[in-house]
Amino acid sequence: MIKVGIFFFLAAFAISLPLHAQSDSSKTLVPPAGKHSHLRISVITGGAGADIFETFGHSCIRVVDSDETGYNRDLIYNYGFYEEFTTSYLSQWLNGRVRCFLETVTYQQLMVQFDEEKRRLIEQELLLTNDQKERIVAFLKNNMKKENRYYEYDSFYDNCTTRMRDLLVKVLGAGYVQGNLLPKDSKLKFRDFSINMYCPSQHKYWFGLILNLFFASRTDRIMSNSDAMFNPDYFAMSLGAATIDGKKMSADPVTLYTDRIDWGDPMNVPFIVSIIVALITLISLQISSKPFWGNLVSFILLITTGVLGCYMVRFMMLDGEPAWKWNYGILWALPTNLLIPFLGAKVKRAYAVAAMSLLGVAFLVHIFRVQEFPLFEVGFLWLALLWVYAAMYKKSTANLSVK
Repeated sequence: MIKVGIFFFLAAFAISLPLHAQSDSSKTLVPPAGKHSHLRISVITGGAGADIFETFGHSCIRVVDSDETGYNRDLIYNYGFYEEFTTSYLSQWLNGRVRCFLETVTYQQLMVQFDEEKRRLIEQELLLTNDQKERIVAFLKNNMKKENRYYEYDSFYDNCTTRMRDLLVKVLGAGYVQGNLLPKDSKLKFRDFSINMYCPSQHKYWFGLILNLFFASRTDRIMSNSDAMFNPDYFAMSLGAATIDGKKMSADPVTLYTDRIDWGDPMNVPFIVSIIVALITLISLQISSKPFWGNLVSFILLITTGVLGCYMVRFMMLDGEPAWKWNYGILWALPTNLLIPFLGAKVKRAYAVAAMSLLGVAFLVHIFRVQEFPLFEVGFLWLALLWVYAAMYKKSTANLSVK
């Protein structure tokens, strides 16, 4: 219920924003009467995009400097760039280390990009003093130096949005009080506020399944209010409730673009595949007159889960993404499944008992939320494995009795 509640909470926030397709936000950046500042600073929050690396949205900072001309007059400071952007992100991510850096683009370039991608875009002007704005710009320019601009990406603790969260804390000091929108007794976890919220709503079921399989127990930690600001939408909402020296921190959000993406087929294909695999496994193991089919399906299932377990171990051993560490998924996706089809009846019988027991342990790990597994997609796969292990035990026992 908490997951559903926070989802509708975010949805209500998005709906409450002005619903015009595009506005000239420069009008909102005109200084109040009697105040003269050449700087206007705002936070830009981008909605989810069609590509998998755009699933969770984006945050960046806009700096309008009326003393500048040309490119430098209206800049977007963006912590979300990574090396060889178009070619090697996936390979970097699969190797556990994505090196990101701060870069600038013009406001117009950002608008063109999000217009083409049909993504939601909102802007919140920061209501700061001239001195505070100057310090933010100085911080950003210092971060643009070659020795400062790079960082190792961490999905939950060091991303484009947490960089901005930490920037405000460092620059504004004790006078800045973060907006706290989480319930006092909130038990929300990182997995709740990312994979399980965004992937289903965008019908990215395969991507969500992959993330849930490899993002391990660290993803199931309960978030603090500050932790939750890894999420761009929540960071934007918290700005609306934040204060600086006891005064409101930001102006009301202005919608630059609304979400116009067609998220495609809502059918959860991994769930359907899981059911089909379970049915094929059960039926093939019941055909005693043709054991070949049961043996073949069992072999394929064991090899597949064994390979999956090996990848889990590999990702845990990488010196990169911390969210991959301590993956209890290897309790059911046993790497040793790669070997067991080729071993003798005595070993198989003992192995079957151990494997069924570990499946039970995995279920307890899920129930007690040490690490949540995507049971909706893999629950029937677990049943298929249980049938395979039970058949393995029965067959091995029969073979040993004959001997």
